[in-house]
Amino acid sequence: MRLALAATAVAAAVLLPAAPAGAHPFGPPSTARVSADGSRVAVAWLAAEDDWVALGRHVGAFEAASPDVTGAEMLRRSPGVRDYLLGRIAVSQSGQRCAGDLTSLEDVLAQGARLTFDCPGPVVEVDITVTALTDVNDAYRTVLRADTPATPDQALFTAAAPTQHVTFDASGGGGVRRSVVTIAIGTAAVLVLGLVVMVARRRRA
Repeated sequence: MRLALAATAVAAAVLLPAAPAGAHPFGPPSTARVSADGSRVAVAWLAAEDDWVALGRHVGAFEAASPDVTGAEMLRRSPGVRDYLLGRIAVSQSGQRCAGDLTSLEDVLAQGARLTFDCPGPVVEVDITVTALTDVNDAYRTVLRADTPATPDQALFTAAAPTQHVTFDASGGGGVRRSVVTIAIGTAAVLVLGLVVMVARRRRA
């Protein structure tokens, strides 16, 4: 990873029997960075290398391991990884699940798994659920961090509390803010044009 999954980590993942518990659930938590723009929520789920190994083993991503293919590439190619992440990370608006898509698994250590969720309406209040890896060991947890203004801007997803209600600041949301700015500029332009016409008419009079 620059994933050392290509050698020792992958060998361990493939050759060692899968275990339901491991040491890393008690280390630093994963992170879910979230942002909202218009009716879309973006989530980047970032985890440590051995957490990715645990996830890959859990879904069978390394079953056809090859010395010519890196662990990162096995994760990227695996339909099981894609299905798992889309099943374990979700966004809902007013009780309706937003349509999710896994947009990228490139360079998972640096960029994480990138997901987008298209909601029925402009995003203000949503419920975000993250249960990734808690089915491997319920000690796993993920920290939420908001990249656009939101309340709370930090929270913790755990096996006991997998869902957080997040309110995004409409004034800080990209789509809403751009609309407001566009309307304001258009209104100002009309007013200036009107003043110019009035001054011109007075001069002629």
